Amino acid sequence: MRNKLKGRIKNKIKNSIKGRTKISKALKEISTLEEIMTKEEIETIFIPKLIELTSNFFMMVKHFLRHGRFCSKEFFVTFTKETDRIEGFLDDHGATNNKTFFYFRELIAAIRWFSQAIFQNLHILSRSRYKLYNLNIPQEKEKEFIDELEKNLIFLEKTLKVFCSEILSEGKSLKIFVNNKKNLINSIDLEPPYRKTLPSDIEQQDVGDRDRIIDFLLKFLNVGQVLEMFAKSPDFENITEETTEHFRSVYHRLQSIYDTHIENTVIAKELSLFSSLRGHISINYHLFEMARSLIHFYERHTERLTKISFEKPALREVNFRDIKKSVQNVILSFVFYFAGSGKNLAEQIFKALDIDPDEYILETVPIIISPYRIEDFHLRPVMPVTQIASKYSANIDLYFNRKRYDLKSPLEMAMAIPDIRERLATENARLIIRGPRKATREIMDFFSRCCGAIPEDQVTKK
Repeated sequence: MRNKLKGRIKNKIKNSIKGRTKISKALKEISTLEEIMTKEEIETIFIPKLIELTSNFFMMVKHFLRHGRFCSKEFFVTFTKETDRIEGFLDDHGATNNKTFFYFRELIAAIRWFSQAIFQNLHILSRSRYKLYNLNIPQEKEKEFIDELEKNLIFLEKTLKVFCSEILSEGKSLKIFVNNKKNLINSIDLEPPYRKTLPSDIEQQDVGDRDRIIDFLLKFLNVGQVLEMFAKSPDFENITEETTEHFRSVYHRLQSIYDTHIENTVIAKELSLFSSLRGHISINYHLFEMARSLIHFYERHTERLTKISFEKPALREVNFRDIKKSVQNVILSFVFYFAGSGKNLAEQIFKALDIDPDEYILETVPIIISPYRIEDFHLRPVMPVTQIASKYSANIDLYFNRKRYDLKSPLEMAMAIPDIRERLATENARLIIRGPRKATREIMDFFSRCCGAIPEDQVTKK
């Protein structure tokens, strides 16, 4: 019995040793999948491959330096694709952490994001495209918009030319670019950025059109109100790529919903206001595309390139702070304008459909409650506000201390009231009500009677 037990233990030990041996062999095999290139491999494998990858790219750089913003939109689409391909290759080979190729990689990234921004700017300014937007905004505002985009395009072009000049110089230094006097740009396939689709000639069913349209308008108005709150928040001063990407994707979804579910309805075809609304959505989508490209560059590459500028004097021509200013003062300024103008269009659509716009047009109202009314602000007198909110089909929210509460939910209001009372124990409490105009007025009146709430703009005037 003991011998059998000893035999089993020996077998387990042997199997364990064999298992560990197999694991160590596997780890050795895995470790060999990534190795550091030797100097010889860099010279004979990496650089020749990089020369091959960048041959078209350098021709495009020279073409841009010669023609600037007068290059076609198709040029910038292909320019972006070329830089994306090269950046991927460099990242796969660890150029980000290599002293020799780090600067080249940063310039590739800079050219990529500025090419994307220029494409979006040109796309909006395209005469054939701009007419399709059918914006119906005042002439003076339209002129201001186009003038500012023209100035922005000059700024983007000037900055991109700095990066392009630098990458030619760096390419020569790394011996991956040989100056060829021939301009072979015509040999590069400039892919058009558009796809052709079959005509949309299937009529939508008339059943449920109004409900579908109301739901779409509420989605559109909601993003407008979120933008309005964002414009007044501290987050605006520290705009991030995450924020621009969020709004970009929201407008992209709105555009898709319109094209799929609204465009071919009988109501949308008969009412030209819908075409203008679609134009407002598209404009903001493209503006956020541009903002995202520039903020991505600003967040990821500005600090690195600023440090390099001590060694590369040409980079000092780029005022990196102006990039963020361009996003805030030009791009987002017009985003807010078109969100507001679109809100007016939505109101006109509601009236055309014989619907009371005050039951759907959203507004945001900040109110102030003073500490001396703390005893009036507790569960019993405040909870009836949920019954008022529940009368309306649209969402109605209460914001306090950067948290959102559903005014229709007794549970969420029961959670909000103690937090607000805690603030009232020491200072004024600032609440924000967001919902349809009719609802916010009724709720504002309730809070005024219940606990002495005052609109924030009236407090400021005092």
